[in-house]
Amino acid sequence: MNRSRQSAPITADPSDLGFVDRQIALRQIVDDLRNLRGGAPDDFGRSPALDRLLSMISASVIPIAKADDEDWEIILMELLELRATMTRLATGVAETSH
Repeated sequence: MNRSRQSAPITADPSDLGFVDRQIALRQIVDDLRNLRGGAPDDFGRSPALDRLLSMISASVIPIAKADDEDWEIILMELLELRATMTRLATGVAETSH
């Protein structure tokens, strides 16, 4: 089975994930963000900054997965928030206020 497509086990505490599961989680989130890019309105999802961010995360999976628990949790929560925002944009649920 291709572990890159497996979901990391869900735990109450993200710091409970081991090194391999952290890598799997990171790769899955990056894959999800890449898939969501096309569904975002106003070319937000196809932004060069987002492309660079995803490339940097992909290239840094091992160092990120090795981060101490506090840094790991911060990085993971930020990525999950970005994924949630992109999901809302892709589904048209997000409203922007000006």
